[in-house]
Amino acid sequence: MRIYSYDGQQESAVFPGNEASVGEARRWLGKILGDHPRRDDAVLLLSEIFTNAVAYTRSPEIPVTVLIEWDRTVQVKVTDQGGTTVPCVCRALADDLAERGRGIRMVRSLSRRWGFIKEATGCTVWFALDPREPPQDDEPPGSLLAGSSRATYQEARDG
Repeated sequence: MRIYSYDGQQESAVFPGNEASVGEARRWLGKILGDHPRRDDAVLLLSEIFTNAVAYTRSPEIPVTVLIEWDRTVQVKVTDQGGTTVPCVCRALADDLAERGRGIRMVRSLSRRWGFIKEATGCTVWFALDPREPPQDDEPPGSLLAGSSRATYQEARDG
């Protein structure tokens, strides 16, 4: 793991692209966020998108960046070398006991904003957490942006 620090408000680290790094990334983020009221949500969501980067790409390294804004909003982004799919909140409801299919739904339901940028060189998935309680979820949209050389998606919540 390589760690980079920017003025105490933004931190970045690069982790090996393997399953063992998921726990390392969670511990790293937990230490950075300390007693932040959305620490547990941020760690959970990081775990989900980092696991997706490991499972759906062949990235040898996965950079993670966290930014804590002046109002204590937390932004986290995970970048991989891309895969054949894009993050999707599918219309079909995920089976509560299934091992797959709930990660992006959790990102969507717990974050104020989330999205991704897919380019030829990779994909960055990010989310922003309000320092207050998570918003209430509503009906998710259908599949997102497939087949283009660059795709950008952002979803924001009012309030």
